[in-house]
Amino acid sequence: MGFFKDLTWNSKHMDLRYVEDKLYRKPKITSVYTDDNNVDLDYATREFGEDIKTAQRSIDSNRVIMLVLYVALVLIPAIVMTVLTGNIYVVGAAILYAIIVVFFVEMFNQVTINQMLQKIDARLQNRHT
Repeated sequence: MGFFKDLTWNSKHMDLRYVEDKLYRKPKITSVYTDDNNVDLDYATREFGEDIKTAQRSIDSNRVIMLVLYVALVLIPAIVMTVLTGNIYVVGAAILYAIIVVFFVEMFNQVTINQMLQKIDARLQNRHT
């Protein structure tokens, strides 16, 4: 049940923005909330820079894994079956399947983002109180 709670978490009050350091490729947070300028951005960068980098790596790896598995397990067999049987519907089904798979992978990526934002939000709120 935590997956759907994290998926639907309301993050409208947050506006996490960062730039990457060109030398070390570490994130430097430039904004956290939509309306709060009282956040110590240096503290946020120190505390949550690695979390942002980890979430970014996880999202990127989910996308690469999805692409490799899709090409290897669905697209290539669909093309081979289309050539062997002369039925174009197999490739059409593979394309439809791709749309569904991308939707589910992006759903998992949104959960990763929301979990990171919840952690940042909770720790910054605790620091202000």
